[in-house]
Amino acid sequence: MNTKLISILFCFAILQFTSNAKEYFVGTNGNDNQNGTKNSPFKTIFKASEMAQPGDTVTILGGEFHLEKQFRPVRSGTSDKWILYRGAPGQKVVFDGGLIKKVVQNHDSVQFSRLTAGLFQIEKVNYLRFGNIEVRNSDAGGFIVRGPECKKIELLNCKSNHSHNSGIGLWYCDSVLVSNCEITGANDNDDQYYLPGQRKGGEAPHEALSICGARFFEVANNHVHHCFKEGIDCKEVSRHGIIHNNLVHDLPRQAYYTDAWFGLLEDVEFHSNTAYNCMWGFAISVEGKGSELRNVRFHHNLIYNMTGSGVLFGMWGDNLLRSDIHIYNNTFYHCGSPNLWCGGVGSIDILSKNFRDVFIYRNICDKGWDYEMGFTFTSEEVEKALNERNFVAAENLFESAKNRPSRPGQFDVMVCEYLPPNNQMGAPLYRNEPEFDFVPEKIPEVKQTGRKWKYEPSPWFGALKPVEQ
Repeated sequence: MNTKLISILFCFAILQFTSNAKEYFVGTNGNDNQNGTKNSPFKTIFKASEMAQPGDTVTILGGEFHLEKQFRPVRSGTSDKWILYRGAPGQKVVFDGGLIKKVVQNHDSVQFSRLTAGLFQIEKVNYLRFGNIEVRNSDAGGFIVRGPECKKIELLNCKSNHSHNSGIGLWYCDSVLVSNCEITGANDNDDQYYLPGQRKGGEAPHEALSICGARFFEVANNHVHHCFKEGIDCKEVSRHGIIHNNLVHDLPRQAYYTDAWFGLLEDVEFHSNTAYNCMWGFAISVEGKGSELRNVRFHHNLIYNMTGSGVLFGMWGDNLLRSDIHIYNNTFYHCGSPNLWCGGVGSIDILSKNFRDVFIYRNICDKGWDYEMGFTFTSEEVEKALNERNFVAAENLFESAKNRPSRPGQFDVMVCEYLPPNNQMGAPLYRNEPEFDFVPEKIPEVKQTGRKWKYEPSPWFGALKPVEQ
């Protein structure tokens, strides 16, 4: 979904008005005793929310609003009459949460930074759309959409800047769209979030964009960068979701992550995303006790300039079973670096041995540092171990065998290079490699093995269609 389509959605949202629909305005020079028109706006979004009925629009005029408490929308829209909260077109609207240090929870005053909560707490409401709104300086999260009594929520062209918790968090909600949003400065663990004498946690909670137990979600065209932990994490028992066309960069951990906790995570698709300048590109783990992960697709993604590996099968937590994994038509370029604390790294790092039914095909693995593909099995056991687990890696383009000695890394295990049969050696001529334009100008043709893949790949290697195709 691109910016033009988002604009169309906004127009559609306005056209949904019935003859009884109203538009309320909020402005920094307003007064909550006024009638909420453009010339006599309300002072606070709280008053506008009290007034807004299904089909209505709340338009916030440009300016900076200093919140003294969380904003919680008062009521839901309906399936044919959504409520729209939006910043005025062409104007910058910022809600600053720096004044919120305590919130009331269960009749007690609780430190805000100890909660998975947001400046905008979207909870127990449905059919709401938010657009062109920025939140910043949160001791907890930015935008939090929390279920289970919460569905049909859209965040469009919104921004979260500087939060202790997630910039955007989707918690056990249903049918949520997050599109064209930007997150910066999330997961800051500075001393300011702790009281004097309070034990400081080793890290801030969660990730820049956290998808936790959500269903039927779409996360698209977002820009996540210069945060303090992971980028986009689909975790816990999330299912039936798609994460696509996002850009994630300049993070100290993985750009994209899927990680099961508390049960089964399944049916999640990552496609057409880009990541650079992170530790890992895409990590897949099963950390939680009694959990499982299955049916995850990662395809047509561009991953480059990773400090660690492009793909990591992680061993964190209980390191349980992940299965029915399909990794195809991705471009991995310059993944890995020397003398890294986690040991040998490269394009595809199968660190864990706890997997089954894994299919890796039609990828470009170019300039991986220690290997293009590596495993923790010994050279004597690797072929048999992969066959037993139905691990198939074929029709990939590997730049070369590195033949580089490895070293123990995290969990005191060693990842060693192994390039399975039925793959090709070589590398593309990219259109403009110095400028990170990875469209291939020239590239070998795929020598097909005759295998019928469950998910049909593009007929070329890598994420991007070659010039000559």
